[in-house]
Amino acid sequence: MIRHRSAAIATASSLAALLALTACSSDSGSGAGDSASGTEISGEVTFAGYGGAGGDSITSAWLDPFSEETGVDALLDPSMDNSKLLQMIESGNVTWDVVEVGLDFDLTEANDGLVDIDCDVVDCAAFDGNWEVTAKGVPMFIYSTTVAYNTDLFSEADAPQDWADFFDTDAFPGKRAINAAEGFFGLAEAALISDGVARDELYPLDIDRALEVMEPVKDDLIFISSGSECIDLVTSGEAAVGACYNGRVTLAAAEGLPIAQSWNQQIQSADYVAIPEGSQNVDAAMALIAYITSTEHAGDIADYITYGPGNPAAEVSDEAAAEVPTANEGEGDDAPIVADWQWWNENRADVLETVSEWVAS
Repeated sequence: MIRHRSAAIATASSLAALLALTACSSDSGSGAGDSASGTEISGEVTFAGYGGAGGDSITSAWLDPFSEETGVDALLDPSMDNSKLLQMIESGNVTWDVVEVGLDFDLTEANDGLVDIDCDVVDCAAFDGNWEVTAKGVPMFIYSTTVAYNTDLFSEADAPQDWADFFDTDAFPGKRAINAAEGFFGLAEAALISDGVARDELYPLDIDRALEVMEPVKDDLIFISSGSECIDLVTSGEAAVGACYNGRVTLAAAEGLPIAQSWNQQIQSADYVAIPEGSQNVDAAMALIAYITSTEHAGDIADYITYGPGNPAAEVSDEAAAEVPTANEGEGDDAPIVADWQWWNENRADVLETVSEWVAS
């Protein structure tokens, strides 16, 4: 659910309560101040994200305001990578305090490489629905992969509207920009649904059948590795259609570039925030997570990039509300596609091998 607002401003009392609670609730990390004396958090906290438009938006929506209101320097490191994070944790040389991760990193109690989320600091009870707080992570924002198309090549009336259209190059001619780096995560589900598989019968995924759906258009697929590449290909017309991130489509369209998207069957995902074990600033890191995911601030991200707040109670500005994924959820056949993370985590290696061989063949 999206709640509208004209502005999202935390009250001084709510911030003071957050800081006081943080100081009294965590006894790990060396950068948090003296919990016995109730000293407020201080020092520096490093947020590791993926950079690009998302990183700029995180900095503007959350990191800079958090720094201004707390005095803690919240810095963005745009080089987040799962393998790099694992190396840090395993070596004990952790330089990141808060990390942007997906559920593929295993945010369950079983992951000893991450710090437990302190629900005395973070408002865990505010989360429900598809994206809940886990033992090790809190939903930061919700984004979608959508069917995006070049508006110089298709009018709104004759544009592709769903994944069946995406894979139909006879009715909707042109190249397709698609990301195979994650084993067609979400896109495999989209291909199977377009081929008539019922949603409640998707798992275990028939990856071979999904590839059979893509095989007739394989020569028209342009395999990409980044969100910006998808936008560049579609707006240039090199690809007529792309499986692009919704927020990047909105930004490009606002800049006057020839791109639009259909929300039908959006492939919905969420990025989470977590704290790696070994952080030297756990108190400040937990306070930053609480700030980012709070009802007061979670919706601020939509003012910079149109991703929905992970906190379903958060408000989104009237200007941005119409463009966030959670405000554009269809029903029935057009409902969002939400991948089964548990299945993917258990089968990812095999799927990646199969997909890589298919792409290379």
